[in-house]
Amino acid sequence: MAGNPLAWAAVLAYAAITIALAVRGARGSGSLVSFAVGNRDLPAPVVGLSLAAQLTSVATFVINPGLVHAYGVSALLGYGVFAGLGIMTGLALLSPRFRSQGVRVQALTVAQWLGARYGSPGLRLAFATLSLGLVTFAVLILVALALVLSRQLGLPPFPLVVALAALSFGTVLAGGATAHAWTNAVQATIMLAVAVVLIGAGVPTLLAGDLFARLAAIDPALVQATNPGSPLFRDAFEAFFCNLVVGLAIVCQPHVLSKALYLREDRQMRTYLGTAIAAGCVFTGVLVTGLWARLAMPAVARIDGVIPAWIATEFGPATQVLIAVGMLCAGLSTLEGILLALATIVAVDFHPRLRPGADDADARRFGRIGLAVIGVVAVGLAGWQLTHPTGGTVALFAQYGIYLLFTASFVPLACGMFVPRADATLATWAASAAVAGYLLPAMLPITPYGNNPAALATFGILASVAAAALRLALQRKS
Repeated sequence: MAGNPLAWAAVLAYAAITIALAVRGARGSGSLVSFAVGNRDLPAPVVGLSLAAQLTSVATFVINPGLVHAYGVSALLGYGVFAGLGIMTGLALLSPRFRSQGVRVQALTVAQWLGARYGSPGLRLAFATLSLGLVTFAVLILVALALVLSRQLGLPPFPLVVALAALSFGTVLAGGATAHAWTNAVQATIMLAVAVVLIGAGVPTLLAGDLFARLAAIDPALVQATNPGSPLFRDAFEAFFCNLVVGLAIVCQPHVLSKALYLREDRQMRTYLGTAIAAGCVFTGVLVTGLWARLAMPAVARIDGVIPAWIATEFGPATQVLIAVGMLCAGLSTLEGILLALATIVAVDFHPRLRPGADDADARRFGRIGLAVIGVVAVGLAGWQLTHPTGGTVALFAQYGIYLLFTASFVPLACGMFVPRADATLATWAASAAVAGYLLPAMLPITPYGNNPAALATFGILASVAAAALRLALQRKS
């Protein structure tokens, strides 16, 4: 058996534990509601850790530090500070309202929530369709994990993609929300330990006090707040404002907002959010490893391969195994959340339109079949991204898909929560303007930011806000 035997043992043990938790969770997911959001009897800290794990994918540990390695402080400020601030603000503002109204209308998905709030089956179907864009983020996770584990296990990346997909899709299909939440809590605990190890590797450099001087000697642009030579952090608008807006809206993803529905009571919200935000701050700190890696390896051919290569040179075999397991936790925790959301969307939002009148068991079976089809698609796309990464990194491929989803969802959700006069026409206008504001700059050379998904999302959200404001103004006038 090739590769590190300790790594093989750790990964196989992890798979065995995950499968056992899924089998145990299957006993408590006998209905569609329990499969989607559990029995609402989970402790708030467990759900909070699950949320933190959802928001912290392998992109936080591998892909984004690679961008920091390439573009320096500008990437760290954009993704670490401004996007992080937006995420914390978005969670604090939207989660309580989403939960209180979601429980009242018995919603299990974001699309179902929007359909119920605005009394529009068409909106529900439209947002359920947009939610299928989550598969692009599943592809990112599969690719990043395969690249990390390939070094440890001595296998080519694509067979690992297939194995990881089989494990994650299988456990979600079996276990449902309860198993998923407990698994996420365990994964988050391991991830916290790995985050401390990775961040701690740069402490001697920080104590020496010459971090920025050494980075500037490699490239002065690495220590600037913006990096004109980068494709994503060229000026303050792109690096700071766009990432703040994206962070605020990114919580509108189905597998993120729906976590609030796991809680039994509103008074659990403070503990839930406090746990998630505290853990999230530690995870966000991992982005500084891109700076540590830049000092150790001034040039790496592929952004996605920076952190795996740095880990292989910086740490001993045992620590590498711990880190690899932490990466596995980071990736699969988010992947499982995405898959659970997709299975629920297929069962809750698509099934009633395709098979009206069918029972609960048929809906769960339909959701599982739909998820299996999505799994095949995800594996195929991951194989393509391994050989043809979009813009040099699979992160851009994922962002194009997932950013369009939350760009279209943000204003209809926010208005549905905070604007009592918001109606289905407002939600339709806002979502349509968001899609147009996102796609037109991407397809037409009308702005220099057309290659940046964060800027495209910002344009879409600003257009969506304008459309909603116009609808409210017309309502007031009439």
